[in-house]
Amino acid sequence: MENGKVLALYMTIPALVRAGHRMKCEDIECDPDGIIGDMNYESANKHIMLLTSKKSYDLVAEAGLVIHEGVLLESIYVDIDLYHLKEGSVIELGETLLTVTGACESYGYLAALDPELPEILKGNRGLFVRPIDYGRIVLGDTVKVISEA
Repeated sequence: MENGKVLALYMTIPALVRAGHRMKCEDIECDPDGIIGDMNYESANKHIMLLTSKKSYDLVAEAGLVIHEGVLLESIYVDIDLYHLKEGSVIELGETLLTVTGACESYGYLAALDPELPEILKGNRGLFVRPIDYGRIVLGDTVKVISEA
């Protein structure tokens, strides 16, 4: 399988700054509790970070719709399609190992952007991932599948 690249990184600012504001980052530090400094850091949710592929935005564009990168609420945006990976698969991004915790099947809010969007992205919105240990992910890092479950 070919390797990919990290195209964009996002985090959500905690309430003490500007609640819910999503910020594009050059790099992020993360650990098994999520992105350090993110509003959702240390949440009990097993779906801690969303990894989205360029494929999602390509599908939207092919349907004649326009949405900007980051609108799918991804934490990590990559240029390689990883949507075939199942829960338990391991992905390496730079120095960081992430385990896939499941496919993102949350489409409800997308209908507010366009009623067709949930159907266009069904099965192709992204993968929920969780860092295995502490690591740093930097824009441009190599994306590599280490093992498939």
